[in-house]
Amino acid sequence: MNENDRLGFLEARVDFLLQEKTESIKALENVLEVDDLAVSLNKLESTDIIIERAFKKISKLVRVKSAGFMLVDESNGFFTPAAFFPEECRDSIVSETDKLIMDNTFALAVKANRSVTVRSKVLDGVLLVHALSTVSRTRGMFICLLDVNKEDVPDAVFSLITIVMNNTAHLLESFELYNRNKMANELLSKSVKRLEQSEIYLKSFNEKLEAEVESRTRELTATNSLLENEISERKKIEKLLIQQKDALANLNQTLENRVAVETENRRRSEQVLHEQSKMAAMGQMLNAISHQWRQPLNSLGMIVQDLMDEFEEKGISKEYLTESVEKAVKLILHMSNTIDDFCNLVRPDSNEREDFNLFETVKDVSVLVNESYSNSGIFIEPLLRGDNEETEQLIVHGEQGLFKQVLLNIFSNSKDAISERLANGKISRGLIRVEVESLDGTLKVFVTDNGGGIPVAVIDRVFEPYFTTKEESKGTGIGLYMSKVFIEEHMNGSIAASNTGDGALISICFNKN
Repeated sequence: MNENDRLGFLEARVDFLLQEKTESIKALENVLEVDDLAVSLNKLESTDIIIERAFKKISKLVRVKSAGFMLVDESNGFFTPAAFFPEECRDSIVSETDKLIMDNTFALAVKANRSVTVRSKVLDGVLLVHALSTVSRTRGMFICLLDVNKEDVPDAVFSLITIVMNNTAHLLESFELYNRNKMANELLSKSVKRLEQSEIYLKSFNEKLEAEVESRTRELTATNSLLENEISERKKIEKLLIQQKDALANLNQTLENRVAVETENRRRSEQVLHEQSKMAAMGQMLNAISHQWRQPLNSLGMIVQDLMDEFEEKGISKEYLTESVEKAVKLILHMSNTIDDFCNLVRPDSNEREDFNLFETVKDVSVLVNESYSNSGIFIEPLLRGDNEETEQLIVHGEQGLFKQVLLNIFSNSKDAISERLANGKISRGLIRVEVESLDGTLKVFVTDNGGGIPVAVIDRVFEPYFTTKEESKGTGIGLYMSKVFIEEHMNGSIAASNTGDGALISICFNKN
């Protein structure tokens, strides 16, 4: 290869890397937009809004002529038409759906969990097919007729479409689970009312029975001459008492069964809230990753540009090339570690009980979100309180993944409160301080902020489910409730909320033993 050929090859390579950088940055910006799919489930009456938002996201990613959503009917397992854009394309999309199912194209889309393109047999153009699937089952199918050539669509766009479809499928599943939970709560309320009425009736009956026994006893004492008749009467009363005792035993058994059923319903409800909390934590993690990747990508771009400039000025030496490659590899490893942190939070076995370092875990979560928060003028400071210089003593036994979710929930609440004060000009710098302390056989974590604190009138209710002081579009009211469940029921600890002079204080306590 002569010098001109080498120069041409390097120029083409640099152009390719610059183009890859531009597309990656654009993809990350689209990821931030895709994360806006979530809606307030308790305000939805149907799945129409979820589907409409999903279509708007797809429309921003790629141009389409027409599109449709087919959802699975739970009663018979068949696909039923859900929404079409525009509505006039309903018949053609439905007809095309039958063919895609018959020729196993849809089965391929479900198995691959990605976009599948195929030449339309009815419409003039290329169809994009994607399944709406969750871990549990398939929720439906998305079909659209592309308004661009497939070759003109970057691979990153297809990946973002998969993210939108997966998020939509999970939202549809969450909506279904929410409705089931709502119905279960209504049945629970009715059962409690019936039990209260039964208790009132039983109390009244017992009072009447006691009065009757007392009256009979006085009669026996006063009328010895009628002992024989009174004995007969007493036997009747004793028989009645036995019947009432049997009835009471049956009622107690029925109550135990009902309590067991309602306990199981509560466990299922908490499991649903756990999944919703984890999804919220995943959203925060994705936002943090997008911020942490932006700077390394810019640095990679500068390294590539420096290689080109160095080559044009005096040629690239082996030492300079080696140094540049080492810098690029360090940046790539940093980005890989960010993905590993995200995987450690969402992997299925992340909630197994184990010994872990409390302070190191606090630092890991702080580092993960610090760049995202600092861009908003909010800074996180992990500190050791008192004489705790040896972090090896700060070991707690529990589920590390759940503890990370608790920290993310608390950080998110502090960020919302601080951001509002920054916007109003009440403070110039946001601060979240996390202090870890070992004292008298206990490990304590104190999270304080300068967000103004919690209103005194509602501070005793912050750990109740679905209670929030935020606007309806900004809070669900399950973050602190699930944090309390995680700390107290899964890690045998305690959590409390109070106020300092300038903000809120969340205190978490664990027993070393």
